[in-house]
Amino acid sequence: MLQDINKVGVVGAGAMGFGIAINFALWGYPTTITDINDKALHRSMRNIESALNIFVDEGLIIRKKADEVNHRITFTTDLSEMAANSDFITEAITERPEDKRELFNKLDNLCPPHTIIASNTSFQVLSDFASDVKRQRKIIITHYFIPPHIVPGVEVAKGPGTSDETFNITCELMKKIRKVPIRIAKELPGNLMNRIQNAMRREAYLLWAAGYATAEDIEMGIRTTFGFRMANEGPMMHYDLSGVWKYSQDIRDHYAEKYILGLGQSEISAEIAEKIKRRMAEGKPWIIDPNNYDEAKEKMDRAYIKCLKCRFPLKIDS
Repeated sequence: MLQDINKVGVVGAGAMGFGIAINFALWGYPTTITDINDKALHRSMRNIESALNIFVDEGLIIRKKADEVNHRITFTTDLSEMAANSDFITEAITERPEDKRELFNKLDNLCPPHTIIASNTSFQVLSDFASDVKRQRKIIITHYFIPPHIVPGVEVAKGPGTSDETFNITCELMKKIRKVPIRIAKELPGNLMNRIQNAMRREAYLLWAAGYATAEDIEMGIRTTFGFRMANEGPMMHYDLSGVWKYSQDIRDHYAEKYILGLGQSEISAEIAEKIKRRMAEGKPWIIDPNNYDEAKEKMDRAYIKCLKCRFPLKIDS
């Protein structure tokens, strides 16, 4: 149960590990970071201090809170000590499957039976490196996004043996440390967000290589158009707010064929393509209440304006 998680461990003191530790310590969990040498731990200490100073400078926390967070985080090169005293452990080491396999097998033997072991892997699945672990019901993926102490979303992904209890506890734990759990019900290499990011990245590189635009214009185009909106909406919400679901049947069919399936249809099975077409043909939004469309549109416009004031301030003379 969630209340049984009292102490947290993080294996790997690098770019992700120190930020993951801040998340837990910030919300009251004594947290231990372990790595193979003192040099890595000292670097992690400096990174934590720097991150907390930024939090204070930006008014997210007061200095007293930053000091409390620092005091909750301890460091050790002794994996056994950390494992024996942790109720929830996050692995944040290099993305080599053989290294993760070795570590997960060690943790499986060192940790108490109740301990949940999570991996921060960004593109592997648990079957790649944790198939030998005996506690299959208590292993899971929690994929943070850099910088992990700032970005709110965390993908929570099951492995073949992960229990619903472990999945739900982990999601609740993410909420408790003020993260937004993105639930992934079964194994998927790259999880959700990296697959979406990589599709955009691949297309951007192809357009640059073909000479359609400079890297600078592609970058600025993304940041000032759909990237600007994405703080407030994803593709499903955009479909809702743009009103495509209200279009006539023939236009919705054209939208599905050309804009959703057209560019990558060869990579999509006929079954999946047909499922998307059927969903488009239903003529209903994904998320918003169709009876409150105008209110939802106004709310989003106001959110956009707040972003506009922050990122691209305008002074419009009367």
